[in-house]
Amino acid sequence: MDLKESIVLGFKQLLSNKGRTFLTMLGMFIGVGAVIMILSLGEGFKEYTKGFYSDIGLGAFQINVKDSSSHLLITQEDLDVIESMPEIEAIKGTVWANATVYNKNREIKKVNLMGAEPAYTTTMKKIDLIAGRLQTEKDEQIAAKVIVVSDVFAKVILRQANYRNVLGKSIEIMIDNQIESFEIVGVYKSSAPSNASQSHLERVLTQHALYVPRSALDIITQNDSKVFSAAGVIKEGYDQKEVTNQVRLLLNRRHAQKDNYTVSSAADMIDMANNMLNMITLFISAVAGISLLVGGIGIMNIMLVTVTERTREIGVRKALGATNKVILRQFLIESLILTVIAGVIGMLLGYIGSILIGGMYNIQAKLTLGMIIFSVGTSTVVGLIFGVYPAYQAARLDPVDSLRYE
Repeated sequence: MDLKESIVLGFKQLLSNKGRTFLTMLGMFIGVGAVIMILSLGEGFKEYTKGFYSDIGLGAFQINVKDSSSHLLITQEDLDVIESMPEIEAIKGTVWANATVYNKNREIKKVNLMGAEPAYTTTMKKIDLIAGRLQTEKDEQIAAKVIVVSDVFAKVILRQANYRNVLGKSIEIMIDNQIESFEIVGVYKSSAPSNASQSHLERVLTQHALYVPRSALDIITQNDSKVFSAAGVIKEGYDQKEVTNQVRLLLNRRHAQKDNYTVSSAADMIDMANNMLNMITLFISAVAGISLLVGGIGIMNIMLVTVTERTREIGVRKALGATNKVILRQFLIESLILTVIAGVIGMLLGYIGSILIGGMYNIQAKLTLGMIIFSVGTSTVVGLIFGVYPAYQAARLDPVDSLRYE
């Protein structure tokens, strides 16, 4: 019997008991599928984080204040000193305010206002405008009460999916127990999926800031030009970790603090996200490894049962001249067919799952050649390891005893 005939016979044998074959493959489905899902989501997330900083480059950095007491906030003088550093391209401060608005049903919804200069939304954190315009330098100079909202805000609060229809509308926002009226001049695209449900959009409403001129928010909140956070860009050719450390030490020294300011670069954030992702991947892989082990033991068990069921068949084949090598190969092929098919199906299910989950968070899952090799390779190894013993048991059966077996 040649290899082709062995493969055909192996498929026929597995298809003769479809229910048992499926249940035997189940452990492989889960193990391979779980790993592929986390790996493909991980690849998509890495591309997402890189794309997030593609417009401003990996030289972007963010400053945050741990203790937001008034005397510890970042002043305009701090920003001017930092911007004068030869390593810094630009830096802009931002102020935040918690606010509330009424939706169409007169329900109170919390929102976050960010007061920022025009350069912030065009250089520091470039936003994807889908209708209207951003704040201008004139808006900043005259402290104009104009606002740029997210598409989530337009859908949840204004119940409007045609974003051009919200331009020019006035909305009332309560800030520090006083109502302020702002004119909507622009709408930007958020990270929320376009097909997200209304309940999901309501949950993520506060995650997408509403942008107003910093000067206007300073007046409303009676802030004396101090900021809670700042964002900047490091010039190319400088070591980002060294520069961010210098900025951190400078701020702590100017405010007589030991460690009240955190300064993190885009590269740091990407590294942190990737490290966290690697830890999750390692954990999922360990759990999947247990699933593969259980699945492999199940395959060995079923193959041993198959050997017992086919003892008489093995005796007949040996009586007709089949060697131990041929019998061993036949059962190994059946074990490999079982595990490789399970691995491929598990890979496809895992990838489909990653597409569905990624679509909820605007992350495009990626299936790489390495993942395909992993799926097929792992399945092959499991098939060989757990298929050898049943195949060996089948090969060593005595033909006379096998023929007598009932």
